Amino acid sequence: MTKYTDFINYHLSMLVDETRTGAYSQAISRVVKPGDVVVDVGCGSGILSFFACRAGARRVYAIESEPVINIAELVAAKNGFQDRITFYNASSFNVELPEPADVIVTETMGTFGFEEGILGSLTDARQRFLKKGGRLVPHGVDLFLVPVELPQFYEHVVDFWVNRCQGFDFSPVRHLTVNNFHPLKLHEGTFLGDPLRVQEIEFGETTQTEVKAGFTIHARRQGWLHGLAGWFNAELIPGLSISNGPRDKASHWGLAFFPIDRPVSVDRGNRIDVEMSSSQNGEYWHWNVSVNGVRFEHSSTKGSLSSAQERPTSLAG
Repeated sequence: MTKYTDFINYHLSMLVDETRTGAYSQAISRVVKPGDVVVDVGCGSGILSFFACRAGARRVYAIESEPVINIAELVAAKNGFQDRITFYNASSFNVELPEPADVIVTETMGTFGFEEGILGSLTDARQRFLKKGGRLVPHGVDLFLVPVELPQFYEHVVDFWVNRCQGFDFSPVRHLTVNNFHPLKLHEGTFLGDPLRVQEIEFGETTQTEVKAGFTIHARRQGWLHGLAGWFNAELIPGLSISNGPRDKASHWGLAFFPIDRPVSVDRGNRIDVEMSSSQNGEYWHWNVSVNGVRFEHSSTKGSLSSAQERPTSLAG
């Protein structure tokens, strides 16, 4: 399998995700008016740009830094949009447009909402590209977190690396694993507390480029705390949202699991204090969890493969 095949399969999973694609089709058809100029930030396979053309956009500026833009250009030509869509193979931060936009659309949302850089890129695009009174899709994104008990998933993803594999010691990988978040599917029976909205962003107003939140959740039952599960709710337009939450229809995103270095026993009413933040436009995530006198400090900067040689070989956090 080639890297290009990976791109195709990844974007296929998004195209066939009706929760995502159908909702964006509805939102764009309501927001884009005939004659509008539209910017598609992170256009991927081009589907949002095509929706904009179908809604009557006069000009679409489709921006994508990855090679998948070549697929978008091929599909645009096949559907007769080549004269209405201008493609930019670059980061949106490095693009200058010849005219202001009536609408900006994007679906640069990851499993936990912001790790694909939507917060920084959409704020920048709004400030530089959008007309006064212009429209944004999505309108806003909220983030949710909940403490969870996931013994089997934790054993499979985190503690697997403690055991010898084919006679070899892979334990250094555990430190990398526990300092990254992992996609998963889960049900509410895993919850140790009530889900909490930890961040609310309205893209039309915010100048925020990173997530930073501190909060407390009280355990509602006895169990073992293995980490935090997170998801997003994106309001595309008023009255139309998409979410990858546990109560929502399954999507290609899944949920995000942020592990802690070792499970901690909790009782009903125990206080779980959490600090959550991002850096470098959502590329890195940092989560600190304090419970029953124990504090865990985790960061995906510690889980970076590019600096794995600098990481400790013990199991300590």
